[in-house]
Amino acid sequence: MQKTNILITAPSLDAKINVSGISSMVKTIIEYNIEHKYHHFLFGRKDASLGKIMPILNTLRQLILFPFALKKYKIDLVHQNFPFDPKGILRESVAGLWCKIFHIPVVLHVHGGKFLTGGTPGGFYRFLAGKLFHGSRVTVVLSDLEKEIIRKKYKCANVCVLENCIDCARFSFVAKTVMTATPAFLFMGRIHESKGVYEILEVFERLNGDHIPFRFILCGDGSLRKTLVPKFNALLGNRFQYRGIVYGQEKIATIREADFFLLPSWFEGMPVALLETMAAGVVPVITRVGSVGRLVHHGENGIIIEKHNVPDMYEKIKYLLAHPATCAALSRNATHSVTRDYDISGYVSRLNGIYAQALHHPL
Repeated sequence: MQKTNILITAPSLDAKINVSGISSMVKTIIEYNIEHKYHHFLFGRKDASLGKIMPILNTLRQLILFPFALKKYKIDLVHQNFPFDPKGILRESVAGLWCKIFHIPVVLHVHGGKFLTGGTPGGFYRFLAGKLFHGSRVTVVLSDLEKEIIRKKYKCANVCVLENCIDCARFSFVAKTVMTATPAFLFMGRIHESKGVYEILEVFERLNGDHIPFRFILCGDGSLRKTLVPKFNALLGNRFQYRGIVYGQEKIATIREADFFLLPSWFEGMPVALLETMAAGVVPVITRVGSVGRLVHHGENGIIIEKHNVPDMYEKIKYLLAHPATCAALSRNATHSVTRDYDISGYVSRLNGIYAQALHHPL
């Protein structure tokens, strides 16, 4: 039986040069869904991209090459993956127009983004977003909350929920029974203001003032790397390690070291790094943004902190460090939550059902 040719869009899939939950998810889809033939089309910039002009030129180049890829690979379906933000809306609108010209059905996969739960400012972006949603055969989101938002704001009926997943076997270690002698905090992702990295710095300054022992492992890259790495180094000295972008066995080994995963983001979808660390029994300390509240329940399998609230984050982390038995219970429950509900098994069949709907049930 001939496989369906699917063009799937995402930033670079090379974990060595790119920190992206979208890339991690797309890489997983390509690896595990063998029923279709995937062709990855690169949309987005590298984390190390410098300046403002080059990323714009690269995006224009990608949009020009997009229709040629549709023809070259004889694409039957396009699976567009993007964050719901200004750049994502603009880029995917042009790609969607090309798909419409070539009469190729689209599955539009929204991976969080600041416009999703924060609202879409201005008529221009709202107009483009509406065109995007109504131009796709199926729109995929990460939670029922996001589904309801899009259905209400854009009168879009063809919305379904498909939560992110991981191969839990890669990360499911024995749940921690005790914290390490010097508890380790881990941040793994894009080093950007919206990820709450300055809030982390402020909390660590307070903990340091209390003479509480802890260490911090920072992984990833982003626009604030050169600013924040020296600050953390000056504050924590040899209790701080910056490891850059970690992947493969190095990533697994790093997660194994950690006791707590910090992500005080201002907005998220369902972070793949959250799934990976929780599967390994690392206790999440995270804001209730995007789809996070669907997985993390305060005091049961993790800790929910208030967005932009350094005192709240500080008090809750201080409590955790003083109550190792509580942390052990949270760790066990974190592992159980992810392995039960977010393993790759079942995800592929649900995704293929969405593809079938897009291919055989046009608008």
